[in-house]
Amino acid sequence: MNNMISLVTAALIFISLWACPSEAKVPTEDPPEGKLHPMLAETIEQGPFSPQWASLVTHSMPTWFTSDKIGLSVHWGPYAVPGWTPRKDSPYGVAYAEWYWQWLKKNQAVRDYHKEHYGTASYDDFIDGTKNIITGETEGFFAEKFDADQWMKIAKDAGAKYFFITSKHHDGFCLWDSAYTDRNSMKMGPKRDLYGELVKAARKHKIRIGLYYSYYEWDNPAYIGEKDVAKYKGFKKLTDQDGDNNPNEYVDDFMIPQIKELIDKYHPDYLCFDGEWEHGYQYWRSRQIVAYYYNQAAKRKQEVVINDRFGQKKEGNSDTRGVYGDFSHVEHYANIDRAKPWAMWRGFGNSYGYNRNEHPGNILSDLDVIKMIIDCVSDNGNIEFNVGPKADGTFADFEMQKLKVMGQWLSINGQAIYNTQKSSIPTPANGRYTINPKTKTLYFHIYDYPEDQELTLNEIPYVITWAKFLSNIEPLKIKQKENTVTIAIPQTSPDKYIPVIALKYQ
Repeated sequence: MNNMISLVTAALIFISLWACPSEAKVPTEDPPEGKLHPMLAETIEQGPFSPQWASLVTHSMPTWFTSDKIGLSVHWGPYAVPGWTPRKDSPYGVAYAEWYWQWLKKNQAVRDYHKEHYGTASYDDFIDGTKNIITGETEGFFAEKFDADQWMKIAKDAGAKYFFITSKHHDGFCLWDSAYTDRNSMKMGPKRDLYGELVKAARKHKIRIGLYYSYYEWDNPAYIGEKDVAKYKGFKKLTDQDGDNNPNEYVDDFMIPQIKELIDKYHPDYLCFDGEWEHGYQYWRSRQIVAYYYNQAAKRKQEVVINDRFGQKKEGNSDTRGVYGDFSHVEHYANIDRAKPWAMWRGFGNSYGYNRNEHPGNILSDLDVIKMIIDCVSDNGNIEFNVGPKADGTFADFEMQKLKVMGQWLSINGQAIYNTQKSSIPTPANGRYTINPKTKTLYFHIYDYPEDQELTLNEIPYVITWAKFLSNIEPLKIKQKENTVTIAIPQTSPDKYIPVIALKYQ
């Protein structure tokens, strides 16, 4: 098994989750919130949570989130039409294809690619279609092969228990029928409520469903103070939503109404905020938004969860990442306080959005995918793999292949992942532990399969009564002397990737 542990694994499995020191971030202030937004006020005033951190941190983490462990995320929008970014390790290389519009403004490699394929077309031309000079075909964000029911079947077969998607990324294009902008998938492009279809399908398949929402938009005229609104396709003149006689406020007259619209219309189980880094949490009214979400869910007796991105260290406010929210949300690396619930969020490659130029060397191996699941769950975390569909609504072959590998392994070894928690046993070099106290079962995920047909586990604080591989019904012979357990195992590993032994204890 040693030769299967790739250099990619050694580098990627988190610059070592266990070697990196991490410090818990401590809240430093909780200033009075002031006037409540009138669209949120009644629910906030009548509910159990107030818009102060002292109140919001008392929200209970839903048991489903810490039990389900595996989430599937999707980045999808007009950026999937070009679906391209230069390799990260090449000149002008960047990782994220969903940032195509930004790269188009300042990245020479992207400019050259765009000119070669789309000439002088603007980014917004991708919404309703523009000609590809190379192929002669009209390409647009049409989602003509999108099938929400099929997406949920794919998620379920992969072992995902919850799902969330970019309802709106930084480009401002919305995947639902928003009343506050025509820059949405009902008015343009697909002419469908894409998020609404996904919510319906998720409920049918009993998958929890959430949404990603970017606070800021790169080019929204109301946000950047641009008077020429024609440059921003689908922009609607803002109206005064907070009663202050100023109808041009991005946060109060647009962002908060949109977030409320999403919560009220779709009742998401999970809110994932992002794009908060240009301002502090008071600017974004984050505490009011969170209080509204918690209170509205409490009224419905719905268990909900929210990530930690409410504002960064700006305007006298502290950074909220790793401090507030129900869990810490990290991308690629987990140099955080992992005593608190956390989730690893990343693609199988470098990009989140579809990237037709994703280099094979940047794509996780099958073994890396399985190890990443285990590494996260065994250290008190969840894993949220992201896929970036093509503009037509289908998935890249390499993403489908990785999802299939996940599903096959979890179909055999899932009980060692779902409903488990971190074990108190020190983490050994040759594997990882997970534990289910309710069933009194300890699981050992074998990273380095012994050649001498004997597996020794040290510092076991339980009396082990029997053991077996999850991939085999036959019990294994065990010997225990004090805290050391020795297990006789077959010469050949019973699993292609990571075999798991279940040990019942008293």
